This record gives sequence, structure tokens and C-alpha cells, in this order.
Amino acid sequence: MKQKKILWYTGLVLALLLFPLIAKADIHIKKMKHTEAFSMMGHTEPAKDEEAGMWIAKDKFRNDEGEKMTWIVRYDKKKIYIVNHENKSYSETDIPINFDQLLNDQAKQMMGMFKASATVTDTGETQKIKNWNCKKYILEINMGMMGMQMPLTQTIWASKDVGIDLNLYQKLYGEVMAANPMFKDIIDELKKLEGFPIRTEMSMSMMGAEMKSNEEVVSIEKKSAPAGTYDIPEGYTKAAYNPFMQR
Repeated sequence: MKQKKILWYTGLVLALLLFPLIAKADIHIKKMKHTEAFSMMGHTEPAKDEEAGMWIAKDKFRNDEGEKMTWIVRYDKKKIYIVNHENKSYSETDIPINFDQLLNDQAKQMMGMFKASATVTDTGETQKIKNWNCKKYILEINMGMMGMQMPLTQTIWASKDVGIDLNLYQKLYGEVMAANPMFKDIIDELKKLEGFPIRTEMSMSMMGAEMKSNEEVVSIEKKSAPAGTYDIPEGYTKAAYNPFMQR
């Protein structure tokens, strides 16, 4: 009986010690992305597979787009960082974003010619992907500039049972979307996507070329983020803010 009490108290102490670590744990999402080969203006890009991922904390967010680019949202600092790993540089802007201050006259003129609209359709279809119950959405984005149309269609399987605070995710990822003025007019429509995207299939036409890709979540884990996850890597230099960097 005495041994049981000792074990019970030991378990209680361990639980109390570990609870702060568990409560403060971040969410890590690992994804795999496949892009099919395509040709444009005489240049051919080969097919490629790459790992992407996200880290979500209470007031921080990190989105890695393969090995080339990272978006970091720091609500605690009211900052958004765009990190370019190819040339080891980064740019930053304040939250909320003020494009009148960020963009020069030429960029503002270009944005005035750019038009974008989006439609989200809830198909009502459901499917279980890995361990997640998902609903199918169709996202259609029509982008155009100077008479050139760039239609983009995504089939998105989203799930609500992923153990993520979806309101927090939408808030943090919304800042990433808002950081690019090309998407500022379609953010409200994207809010109709209920759940976290588990699988996304994308098709886009541009200048006679069709680009296709798909992305699927491999795992979602609650764990402590490594030191420096939400910081600018050492040795990176600051550059002018560029919201038009390719995702």
C-alpha cells in the first residue's frame, strides 16, 4: 500500500512538472509536395519532390516553402519576416501591413492593374485521409494583369479533427496571405475553407503552360520547437521588403 502511494505521488509530481512543457508545446506539421515538370518560354523545369512544413505557436508562426523560402509571423514583435535561403537574406514588415508605405509608385501602379477573384465551393464530399476525416472543397482563383489571365484551381481536402486551434491558424496564416498584395482581395473568400488542408491538388495555367502540383500532410505533432525556429538564421542580411516573392 505504501509503495502504491509513493508511485501515485511520484506520478503526480511528474505530471505537474511536465504539464507546463506540454501546455507550451507547439504544433509541427510536416508535408510532402510534388511538382510536375513543365515548360515555359523555352525553359523546362523538371519534376521535383520536396518537404515543407509549419510550426504554430500561440503568437508565432513559421511556414517553410521547401528549401528556398520561409515566412515567419511574430505577433509578439508585430513583425512578418520573409526569409530567402538561396541568397541568405530576409525582409520584414510591421503588423498590420501598410502597403502605401511599403510599395513604391511603380509597384502601386502594377497592383492597380492586377485583378484577382476567388470562389470556394463546398462539394459536400467526405473522405478519410490517413487518420483525418476530411471534406472536399474546390478553390478557383482568377488572376489577371494587362489582359493576361492566370486561372488557378485547387482541390482541397480539409479536416477539423487535427488537434489544431483553427482560429489561431487562420489568423496567423492570414497574415502570410495578407503580406502579398495580390491576395488581399480574396482573403475573406478563403475563410470559407473550414478545417486544415490535409491534401491539396493544384493546377495553374500561365503563358500557355500548365503547372500541376500536390501537397499532403504526413504528420501533425505537438512538441517543443527547436531553438531559433521563429528567428532569422544567423548570418542572413536584411534586404528591401519584397511581398511578390514566389511561394
